[in-house]
Amino acid sequence: MNKATEDYKLQIALRADDKKALEKVYLDYRLEFLHYSKRYSLDELDVLDIYQDAVIAMHQKFVMSQLELKSSSVKTYLFGIGKNKIFKKLKKEQRFLRKEIENEDYTEISIEDDSPTERQLLLSKRLEEMSKTCKSLLKLFYYRNLTIDEIVNLTDYKDGNTVRSQKSRCLKHLKSLFKVN
Repeated sequence: MNKATEDYKLQIALRADDKKALEKVYLDYRLEFLHYSKRYSLDELDVLDIYQDAVIAMHQKFVMSQLELKSSSVKTYLFGIGKNKIFKKLKKEQRFLRKEIENEDYTEISIEDDSPTERQLLLSKRLEEMSKTCKSLLKLFYYRNLTIDEIVNLTDYKDGNTVRSQKSRCLKHLKSLFKVN
């Protein structure tokens, strides 16, 4: 199987929230990213944190936004995110020095700031307080952007009306959790 086909299948698995595919990406590119980051004179623990954050950000883009890469590979996209995170760290430490490397096998990609806001962190905390059923339903609908019909096909709900009413109850409960605090 050629690299393009392998990468395409990997993207499909990532969009489907396949944890094995995520683990494969994490393990396959970790050492290479550590090696790449040496040119920026960062502590290895910082680089590992950056790499993990980049993998999480990439995973979220695939799962939540159903990202489909047309002109780059998963590796290119991941390294682009990691490179931006390295630059943010260097800039924060006021050590930012941009170097253009001739023999890179990936391109720089601009990524919006993906660090969670206070409200997003609170939402995440409140979601964890909900039942597994509600949490799962809301994640399918809002994070993975699945339609009601797709949710019916993926779950044990009998029809779209059941999904809609359950989603409504879950949202009402989530809103009540926000009012408590």
